[in-house]
Amino acid sequence: MSKKRYAPRIPRNASGFRAQYLKALPRGAWWAKGWLRGIEKMRIGARAGRGKVYAEHGQVTSLAVMGTHVEATVLGARPDPYVVKIDFAPLAIGGDGSLVNVREQLGNMTVGRILAGEMPTSVEELFSKKGLSPYPELGVDRFWCSCPDWSKPCKHIAAVLYLLADAMVRDPSLLLRLRGISMTDSDGDRPLEPVTLPLWKGSEKLEDFIARINRRVQRR
Repeated sequence: MSKKRYAPRIPRNASGFRAQYLKALPRGAWWAKGWLRGIEKMRIGARAGRGKVYAEHGQVTSLAVMGTHVEATVLGARPDPYVVKIDFAPLAIGGDGSLVNVREQLGNMTVGRILAGEMPTSVEELFSKKGLSPYPELGVDRFWCSCPDWSKPCKHIAAVLYLLADAMVRDPSLLLRLRGISMTDSDGDRPLEPVTLPLWKGSEKLEDFIARINRRVQRR
């Protein structure tokens, strides 16, 4: 087997969702850091690095989260994107994992902070006491991709996992939703619909886009 390394091929027309925080996660975003450690523990080798590059360069062209099910399309070496499907195993923190049971163990104030975009460390402590992990794990979660790579997770699946970590920085409740823990009382009473994630989609990074606009304003 050749040990020669090849740089990932990035399509020129890749203008999908672009990860913003993977190179430097904000201080205190322990949940996103834990998610990245989960990817590393899968030991998928160079596929993880290529997937990270794909996530940063906008090769994930669509991403839909419906409860614990995720579907995405990822541009690879071929003209047509590959289809990725991931099913995360639900975690029953209390009973059926509903919001009421989470409130009983975390308290309404903690749940309110999560909904407001902040993840208290008490959530991590709860997982630890229960011997549970909310992070991606081989043999627990199910991964599928339409690409010909025999190894799963492949780089396309890794790209989706990295992009989910990026979305968690701004929306920490995503970590719980992917494990079947509802964030609103009505979630269990209505059909699952795709959740809008806080992701930037464009031909360049958000910070580069803002810098370019600022330069235009300064020239006027």
